[in-house]
Amino acid sequence: MSRFMWSMALAIALAAPSALFAQQDVETSKIETQRSATPEEVAQDPNTGGLTLTGGVDYTTAYFFRGYNQEDTGLILQPYVTITASLVSNDDFTLNAYVGTWNSFHERKTLNQGSNSSWYESDLFGGIDLVLGNFTIGTVYTFYTYPNGAFETIGEVGFKAAYDDTDLMKRMGINFAFKPYAAVYIETSDGNGSEDTYAELGLAPSFALGETVTLSVPMTLGLSLDDYYFDDDGDNETLGYAAVGLFASIPLPMGERFGERTLTGGVQYIYLFADSAEAANDGGKNDEILGKVGISFAY
Repeated sequence: MSRFMWSMALAIALAAPSALFAQQDVETSKIETQRSATPEEVAQDPNTGGLTLTGGVDYTTAYFFRGYNQEDTGLILQPYVTITASLVSNDDFTLNAYVGTWNSFHERKTLNQGSNSSWYESDLFGGIDLVLGNFTIGTVYTFYTYPNGAFETIGEVGFKAAYDDTDLMKRMGINFAFKPYAAVYIETSDGNGSEDTYAELGLAPSFALGETVTLSVPMTLGLSLDDYYFDDDGDNETLGYAAVGLFASIPLPMGERFGERTLTGGVQYIYLFADSAEAANDGGKNDEILGKVGISFAY
């Protein structure tokens, strides 16, 4: 958790005006399986096996992590890749396992400790998702590492439950779904200080706009269950931040042999409740307009 207390010192170093963006969960769609395709479609499908490769890169105008400002000046690029294996898939349930990495490179070389490196963060993660009808229950373990020496490694285990209410909303005559979720993330090791606990509630609705464009409106509420956010007296502050975004995605015509390519861009408004999150933001402001643009792939 000390990583975020250090963010207060980082805020003092960020002298330029705050720019735009926050890290977003990466959502990519899988290519249809051979079991559900016609023979003609199978011949064109580049991936009919049990492994899926997804990834991409985002250009962001700033990097916020769970309401804490990490960097908001200079060029920031965030590449990522995930490999997912379908372990079990039948009429009763689906079990998927995945491993991946997410990274953040900063032109400003944020808090580098003599390494002169722009590679600020490299997260390594692995998890399992169990899909039961419209419910998904998952667990993930993440190592947050800092190649430029900004912080010591942090280990964290997470648990997430999500519900896809698309079918329910259709039966009610509504053409969109809210897709609510809840998650808890518990630090198991922190070379910077104490191990603390973060919780998140959210909605992930999306809408088709014509035949190619998809709009999504992610909404997030970040909470502290154990000293993840603080007030000015150093006591736990339950409400950390809230965010709502508007993003548009369009497929890129790259040819089916090379999988799917998607261009995504949008903006997000984030409001900081916790005193510690405000202190880590440029100028101590309690809100920001954030944005990003990126290209993702699925194969």
